[in-house]
Parts: sequence; C-alpha cells; structure tokens
Amino acid sequence: MLVIDHDQRTNMHAILTLIIPAILNFIAVKYQGSSNSPFETHPIIMFLSIFTLLLYCFLSLPLVAHLPVFHTACGAHVFCFMTILSFSLSIALPMLLLFQGLSFFFLYLPLLILLSIAYVCGLVQKLILLVRQKIVEFLNLFAHRLLGGRAPPLLPLRVVDMHFMLQL
Repeated sequence: MLVIDHDQRTNMHAILTLIIPAILNFIAVKYQGSSNSPFETHPIIMFLSIFTLLLYCFLSLPLVAHLPVFHTACGAHVFCFMTILSFSLSIALPMLLLFQGLSFFFLYLPLLILLSIAYVCGLVQKLILLVRQKIVEFLNLFAHRLLGGRAPPLLPLRVVDMHFMLQL
C-alpha cells in the first residue's frame, strides 16, 4: 500500500502548525480596521479553507489510512492525492485572502509545481519498479521453459530444481 510515511506526515503537521496560525493572524491584522469580516466578504473561500483543513485532519487520523477502501493500489493513490491536495489547499485558500489578484498565483505556483513533480516522480518510480518486476518474471519464465524446467545456472535454485538435480 502506498502511504505517506511517518516522517513526511510529521513534517506536514509541523508546517500546518506553524503556517495556519500565522496566516490567520495576518488575516486578522488585514481586516482589523474593516467593518466586514472575511466570512462576510469571502464566504466561499472561508468555507473551502475550513473544509480542506478539516478534510486534511480527517485524513490524518491513523484509523482512516487503514480503511479497506485505501488498501487497493488505486485507493492508496487516491488517499495520497487527497491528503496532499487538502494539505496544500488548506494553506493556499487562506493565503488567497492576503494576496488577492494575480500576485497570489505567482507566490503559490512554485509550491504547487513542486508538489506535482514530487507526486509524478513517485508514480513514475512505482511504474518503473512494476515494469522491472514484470520483466524479471518474464525472464524467469522464459529461462524455465528454455532449460526444460531447470533454473539457469546463475540464478538461485528453487526446490523443484534441487529435486531435479538429485535425481540425476
């Protein structure tokens, strides 16, 4: 099962523990002199930021990672994608209130690109390991059929091959 390991999860929790209170304090300072609150001026952004933060908290529970739906290959990828997406959106959406307009995207775009590259690199690495495993299985099967049931001399012997050699 593909999961985010303990060190990565600890780092993500530490980042959120540091960044979310800082962002909320900056939002409070920005709206300090205003008669409107961010909940009144930007209700959709505030709802989505709270939703993604709660989604990340829900996905961070150890019990959720052990649900049977996430034990398939597709389910594990969906779980990791949802965790990373909710983590990044829980930071990005409140920052959208601080940096409105095009400047926000220039600040946050490199982080999104790096997260996307890291996720794609992980998927490519898993794909390479899968292809390598299939090639090794194919070569073992080919060598088994070519040598009439015996393993090639440089590969480790199996129990069936040992019985075959004892009969000679």
